[in-house]
Amino acid sequence: MRAALFTFDPTVVVDSLRAELFPRFDPKQTALVTDAAALRRDFLDDKSMYQHPRALPNPAGQPTFYAPVPHENTALPIAAVTPGCVEAVAAVVRVCYRHRCPLVVRGGATGLEGGCVPLYGGVVLDTSNLVTTRVDAENGVAWVGAGVRKLHLAKHLGPLGLLFGPDPASNPTIGGMVSTSGSGMTTIRYGTTRENVVSLVVVTATGEIIRTRQPVRKASTGLDLTNLFIGSEGTLGVVVEACLKIHRLPIHRTGAMVTFPSLHDAVRAVVAMRKAQGARGTGQLVRCELINGEGIAAGNKEFRTQLTPVPTVLLEFQGDVVDSLTDEFRTAERVFREHSCQHINYVERGAELDTVWEARRGCYMAARKARGKGTAAATIEPVYISDVCVPMTTLADCVKQTEEDFRKEGVPCIICAHIADGNFHAMVPFATAKERQQTLELDARLIARAVRMGGACSGEHGIGLGKVKHLLQEHGQAHLALQRGIKAAMDPRGIMNPGKFYPPAPLTLGGSPAPPLAASPPAAHL
Repeated sequence: MRAALFTFDPTVVVDSLRAELFPRFDPKQTALVTDAAALRRDFLDDKSMYQHPRALPNPAGQPTFYAPVPHENTALPIAAVTPGCVEAVAAVVRVCYRHRCPLVVRGGATGLEGGCVPLYGGVVLDTSNLVTTRVDAENGVAWVGAGVRKLHLAKHLGPLGLLFGPDPASNPTIGGMVSTSGSGMTTIRYGTTRENVVSLVVVTATGEIIRTRQPVRKASTGLDLTNLFIGSEGTLGVVVEACLKIHRLPIHRTGAMVTFPSLHDAVRAVVAMRKAQGARGTGQLVRCELINGEGIAAGNKEFRTQLTPVPTVLLEFQGDVVDSLTDEFRTAERVFREHSCQHINYVERGAELDTVWEARRGCYMAARKARGKGTAAATIEPVYISDVCVPMTTLADCVKQTEEDFRKEGVPCIICAHIADGNFHAMVPFATAKERQQTLELDARLIARAVRMGGACSGEHGIGLGKVKHLLQEHGQAHLALQRGIKAAMDPRGIMNPGKFYPPAPLTLGGSPAPPLAASPPAAHL
C-alpha cells in the first residue's frame, strides 16, 4: 500500500533539497541529514526523532509509542531537515510537493499518539531551529517560532512580568501545542492553546507562506483559517510561527490539598464547586487537579512526598489580592465539606505546594515504577496513557464506572485528571503482551463510555495514530467525509503527515473502496 501511495525517487528528492537549500541558506542554521547510518541512529534508537523520548521497549523488544505503535511498521526517512527560517521551510515543502514525497513535521517529540511517526518514509522536517520570539506587550501578544519550547518561552516572558497561559505537564514546542491544541493544568483559567492563539504563519502544502489573520481583537474578513490549522496535527500545512496571547503574571499564589474517602466523592465535589463558582467565581482558580489513591502512592515512591494515599484534589489560586484568593477558597471549602471531604490543608504561600505540583506533573514518571516489575535496573515498565474529556454533568459517573471496570479486571490504574475541565487520564503500567492487550481493551471501553456520555476520545493529546479508529463513533461518517474533503482541498497530493488523523474513506456508491487520502495503519497497530 505504501509503494502504491507514494512512488517518489529518493535520490531525486535529496538532490532537489540540496539544490533548493544550499547555498541559499546558511548550513549552520539549516541542517540536512541524508546519511542512512545517521538517520537510522537518530530515528531507530531510544532517542528517536519520531519516537517519544521516554518510549520504552514493549514485550517483543521493539520500541513503542504509548499508543502503542510498533516501529517496524515505520519507514526510515530519506532525509531529516532542520530549517533555520520560514523561507527554508517553504523551500522544503515545495520540493516535497513537486516530487509527491511525504512530509512529516516533528516538534518536541512529546506527543502520545504517534503524530510525528514517518509511516511512509519521505522527509522529516524538524522545527527545533525556528526559535524566534518577539514580545509585543502593548498589544498583549508574542510572536513565537514553532520550535520554541514551553519552558523556554516561560523563562523569556517571566522577567517581563508576563506569561503564556496553557501549561502541559511536558515541555512541548509551541508548534506542537498548536498542532494538537494542547492544554494541561491551567485550562480552567486560561483555556486551551486554541483559545490563546491570535494568528499563525503557515507554510501550505504547496509551499506558500500565509498569515491566517491580522493580529487584532476583531476580524470579520473571511474563513477562520487560524482555528482550522490549530489541532490539524501537520496534515494541512506547517505551522512555523504563532501569535500568542500573553498575560500579566499575578502577584500572589495560594493553594490547597483536599482529601476524600473515594474518587467518586472527589469528582462530585469538584463538579459542585464549579457550579457554585460559576456565579461567584472571580477567575482566580488557576489549577484544579485530581489524583487517585494509587497515583498518590506512586508519586510518594517516585518523588519522596509523604501524602496520604487517598483521592486528593489539588487547587491553586492566583491573583493580586490575598484576601480575594482566600475568599474564593472559602467557597470551595464550603462545598467540599458538604461532599464528605476528609481533610483540607490551605496554604497562603503557593510555593509551599511546588513539590506536590511537581509530583502531579510527574504522574507518568511515577507510573513507570509503580509496580516495580520492570526488567531494567530501575524497574521501569511501559505505561499506556488514556485521554478522554466528558461534560461535567456526566464526569462523576464516567470516572466511577472507569475505576470499577479497571478494578473488576484486576488492572492497576493511576488516574491523574484536569478534573475541573472534565478531562482525565488513566495511566496503566504493563509488562506482558497479555497485559498490553487487556489495557487496550479497557481503553476502548473507556472511550466508548466517554463518547456515549457526550464526550471526546481525546481531550488534549490529539489523534495521531492511536485515536483514528475511535473517530467514527464520536463524529459519524458525514462529519469525517467533510474533514477528508477539506484535507483534499488543502493538501491535494496527500503529502502532509500521511497515514494519520483521518480515518479511511468508506465504500463509494458503486461499492468499491474510495482511495484513502491518508491510509490508516493496520488495526494491529492500534
